[in-house]
Amino acid sequence: MIGSSEWITIGGEARALTVRPASAPPWPALLVMHAVMGIDGYMRDLAGSFADDGYCVMVPDLYAHDAGYKQHHPEHIEAAAHMVIDPKKAEILSRSSGEARDAIRRARDWIVRRPTHTYLGIILTLFQHVRASPEIRRIGALGFCMGGRLVGELAATSADLAAGVIHYGAPPSLDLVPKIRAPLEGHYATTDSAITSKVPSFAAAMKSAGKEFAYYIYDADHGFTLRTDRFLAAKRLAMRRSQEFLSRNLRPSSPADAEE
Repeated sequence: MIGSSEWITIGGEARALTVRPASAPPWPALLVMHAVMGIDGYMRDLAGSFADDGYCVMVPDLYAHDAGYKQHHPEHIEAAAHMVIDPKKAEILSRSSGEARDAIRRARDWIVRRPTHTYLGIILTLFQHVRASPEIRRIGALGFCMGGRLVGELAATSADLAAGVIHYGAPPSLDLVPKIRAPLEGHYATTDSAITSKVPSFAAAMKSAGKEFAYYIYDADHGFTLRTDRFLAAKRLAMRRSQEFLSRNLRPSSPADAEE
């Protein structure tokens, strides 16, 4: 059961939805990084689900100070994002009505202009806030799309993460692999070639550096674990694997672990 849910702001800039479990602390904490669509109903439901499982969940709002975000519908943002990731998907426009076509173009322009260079700083501020709490034992991260990429970037800062799960986010630059301390797991789509094609070289670099990285590729499209109507079997499998991986790394399995 959920104990409490609130929005918090740290340092005047970093804002996040925080959902605490009903159980007594200390808890494992989980940073959930939203996709390009922002903190939508699915992100809220996911945060609640992990809180039900005993995690203290924080969902950073990367668009908190982005006035342009509110001018676009999530459906148009998602369509535009697919085009930005893979220019071959420009046929999305040809399948849309005139009004929707214009809205997707405007969303695409906003996506390209977003201050993405600020996102990792927001996440680090929130990570440090959580890390300083005596109620938190270990911290993990789970992200989708750009949120998945940010999980990798957070790990590559040498942050004291206990685990990171990347859902179809581009992997960190190979020269950053030596800085990664956390075990990572990745979930990718067969048709998402712009991102999935980069994974084998990242996996090889992680293995060469003695780092833990397991990944899975599903017969699905980019964003498949955010959908409810398509690729349902792949979504369920990927989320089950993600939950098991996080549980193994964030929940203490011995008295010695519990004292960390």
